[in-house]
Amino acid sequence: MRQSTQRRAYAMALQMTRSVSDAEDLVQDTYVKAWRFFDSYHPGRPFLNWLLRIMQRAYLDSLRRENPIRRAESLNAMVSPSDGEVQEIPIADSGFNAEQELLMEEFAKELQNALKELPEVYRKAIVLCDIEELSYQEIAERQGTTVGTVRSRIHRGRRMLREAAMRKGLQIPVR
Repeated sequence: MRQSTQRRAYAMALQMTRSVSDAEDLVQDTYVKAWRFFDSYHPGRPFLNWLLRIMQRAYLDSLRRENPIRRAESLNAMVSPSDGEVQEIPIADSGFNAEQELLMEEFAKELQNALKELPEVYRKAIVLCDIEELSYQEIAERQGTTVGTVRSRIHRGRRMLREAAMRKGLQIPVR
C-alpha cells in the first residue's frame, strides 16, 4: 500500500474521530475489512475511494454501536430517578414536518431549474459527480477528457449553480 494512501486514510480517520487513538483503531479496522472483502474491489476504480468508503461505514457502525439508547436494556435504564418515579426521555423527531417537506420539495424544484441554466458540460459534470456519485476518473472517461478538466468543470459548475441559486433567492430550508 502506498504511503500517500495510508496518510490520507489516517488523515480522514483523524478528522472523523478527532482522537489519535480512535483514528488509529479506525484505520486498523478499515484495513482489516478491506483485506477481508478485497474481492469486492473493482480494479478499474480508485482504490483510495473504495478504502475511504469502507472507513466511513466502519465509523458510522461504531457510532451506532456506541449509541447509549441501543446499549441500554430499556429506556428506564437510561435514567436513574432519585424518587423512584419513571421519567420519560424526550426523543427528537428527526423527520421533516409537513411544512418543511413542502419547503424541501420547492427548494429541490428551484435547484433543478437553476441547474438547467448551466452550460451542458458543467451540468453533466455536476450530475455525474454529485448525483450519480462517479469518481473524477470515471467522469473523465465518460466525457472524454482529463481528470483536471473534470475538477475544473465541477468547481466552476458548482460556483455557477451557487450564483444562480442566489440570484433566484434560494435558501436551503432549515430543519
